[in-house]
Amino acid sequence: MKPIDAQSRPALAPGTRLQTDRVTGDPVLLSPEGILILNDTSQAIVAHCDGSRTVAEIVTALAAEYDAPAESLREDVTACLAELLEKNALLIP
Repeated sequence: MKPIDAQSRPALAPGTRLQTDRVTGDPVLLSPEGILILNDTSQAIVAHCDGSRTVAEIVTALAAEYDAPAESLREDVTACLAELLEKNALLIP
């Protein structure tokens, strides 16, 4: 597994998509391997994972969006991405 760093460009794995569950209204990642129910924070992070933005750019965007210091978000964003990568929901090309 490729390590995640500030210059990594995370993208959803092939066949994986972010959507809202029709029954519960929860954000979910649907993939051939199953479904992952996301919390609001994870949804915000995943929404930026388009393969063109670096982790640093995602952190900067989220910091601006939530008016929070980037330094306080960096570790949480990286941990979330690592968990999704471990569950094969993301790719780090």
